[in-house]
Amino acid sequence: LTWCREMVAVVAAVLALAQELTLATFNDTSLKWQEMNDPVMGGQSVGNWSLAENSTGLFQGTVKNVTYLNAPGFCQVETTAAFETNASAYLSGGIALTVRTSTPSYAGFKFAFNAVGAPRHHGGHEATGSYKQGFFATDAWTTVFLPFTNFSSDWSDYTGDCDTQDPDGYQHVCCSDQTPDVCPDAARLARVSGFSIWAEGAEGDFHLQVAKIAATL
Repeated sequence: LTWCREMVAVVAAVLALAQELTLATFNDTSLKWQEMNDPVMGGQSVGNWSLAENSTGLFQGTVKNVTYLNAPGFCQVETTAAFETNASAYLSGGIALTVRTSTPSYAGFKFAFNAVGAPRHHGGHEATGSYKQGFFATDAWTTVFLPFTNFSSDWSDYTGDCDTQDPDGYQHVCCSDQTPDVCPDAARLARVSGFSIWAEGAEGDFHLQVAKIAATL
């Protein structure tokens, strides 16, 4: 009977492990991160990225209005090392972010992942396109689930969102059954090549601590 219980526990642990693929932790020195702010496009936002206690990443700063746009700018931290990860087995699931914040009212947190072959968004100049989605965090450690069906490659440079219209009149679109071209698919998830965390499209101070990024069912 004891042996049976042990086997059940082992099988349960294996099944639980298969439910999740760790994409990034912050004790992994092979994955390099770099912070960038909107002064590259004339803004005044300031931010920084550092390693905090217990091997977590700390992203903090202040998003300010870009004067000539009369709209909030952005701060961003992104991976810089070249890699490819196959997360296609998790297409029916999404991204799980283990995060906490001391600024829970901040409304501009977003997460994006690059994928080889992903379409670039309107006005984008990246080497590869990316899929982006917004999220909220609390002041306690929480795993935030971001369904792949809510990611869109057609996000705005002005807001980071997929449901807004650019000043040039272009209307962005979100992932749906009617707009499958902007949705992640198995082929794109098979070649995930980068991650980025944003404070974007909302003015104010922000503070976000990140422990893990995973794909999950």
